[in-house]
Amino acid sequence: MRLRLRGFTLVEILIVVALIGTLIVFSLLNVPTQIAKAQDAERKGDIDEIGKFVEEFYIDTGCYPVSVPACGNPFRLGNKTYISNLPCDPATSNSYVYVSEINSCPGWFQLYGNLDYTEDSIIDTLGCRNGCGPKCQFNYGTASSNVRLNPFCQNMDGNPPPATSPPAQEPSNLQYVCAPGGGCEAFMFPELSGCPDIYLDDPTCQDQCGDPKNRCHDSRGKTN
Repeated sequence: MRLRLRGFTLVEILIVVALIGTLIVFSLLNVPTQIAKAQDAERKGDIDEIGKFVEEFYIDTGCYPVSVPACGNPFRLGNKTYISNLPCDPATSNSYVYVSEINSCPGWFQLYGNLDYTEDSIIDTLGCRNGCGPKCQFNYGTASSNVRLNPFCQNMDGNPPPATSPPAQEPSNLQYVCAPGGGCEAFMFPELSGCPDIYLDDPTCQDQCGDPKNRCHDSRGKTN
């Protein structure tokens, strides 16, 4: 008895090809989402890690830092190194945005970044669906326990934030920083530019602008 093998018909071949093509298309469409989620996971880890070091700084000094160095630089206090290389955003390579109370001994801090996958439920959990932080341009972050993440923004009903949040106001002192070009310039929102240090009412910046490490990442924070 001979076994006769039946070949595939043209219709069957076309169906298989169509199914394979559909799977490939769906896979390709899903790749950007998976990349965004992977980068967001890194951002969350970075921000949480920096926040822990900032809290450790507070335990050591009784104050939160006025600013933190730009990404890629160490975060130190005297001879103590909290982290040798502050992380940068995995996609833009920019610093995460650090905001603290305008005070020589800040009593609160906030740290911001942006998630690419905007369907992440954490954005709503944090109350950042309509934006958080300076100019309401961030959707993720962490903060000290005594402040919210969105004191600079309005609530969804259009009302200002509760009085328990730090008020959205311009600082009374001029904030001088080392601009990207090397000059000492007044910035309105230096935290937007990842400026390592802020010099209140000091147009010389203590002559620290010659070193590129002391300069802001960009000039976004110079004007409103």
